[in-house]
Amino acid sequence: MSDQPNISTLSFTHGQVLQTIEAMHIAEWLDRPALDSILKKLRRDKVPFTAEELDKPQWEQVRYGYVHLVECVVAIIMMRDGIAHRHIVELLTVDRPKLREAYKSAFTDANKGLGEPITLKHSDGREIHISGLYLDFMARVNPLGVLTTTGPRLLDPWQALSRYMGLYAGIHPLPPIRLSDLATEAVRVATLMPELKRGRKSAG
Repeated sequence: MSDQPNISTLSFTHGQVLQTIEAMHIAEWLDRPALDSILKKLRRDKVPFTAEELDKPQWEQVRYGYVHLVECVVAIIMMRDGIAHRHIVELLTVDRPKLREAYKSAFTDANKGLGEPITLKHSDGREIHISGLYLDFMARVNPLGVLTTTGPRLLDPWQALSRYMGLYAGIHPLPPIRLSDLATEAVRVATLMPELKRGRKSAG
């Protein structure tokens, strides 16, 4: 689409990311201070930034690009789904280059390519349309708390449906994440958020 933003040029402050997650209503059990603390704890554990990206002079503010914004959203979704903090960090750092490419594809191919919509029809005439790409780690945690994963991969709508609705005997893998929907919504909301200035408040 011609009005689709260029994700490579997006840049946000920590405050804008915080406000975006609030506005998306994906962490409504958290108030702003709690959400802020969680995002800062993730950042200390190198989510969504690498150590090199955080290696800046103290006076220089860390900016969140598109991939950082989406990773924060994904991390909060995983937390909402009951995944432990240490497992979230492990899953989001196990193959960072592949994961960041997945974030980009989820946005650019939300309604085309692998994300092209499919239509399921019921015998009574009802229809359901499914589109976008889904993020899957095929991860599970054993009774001892050990995480196993095949690494991140993108699923098209049909694969995601099959994966989510599959029959599993004695195995309960974590569900796929609707990455295209989340990425598209995060960008739309974040670009509307004002950049809050740090330091002295202006008069009036």
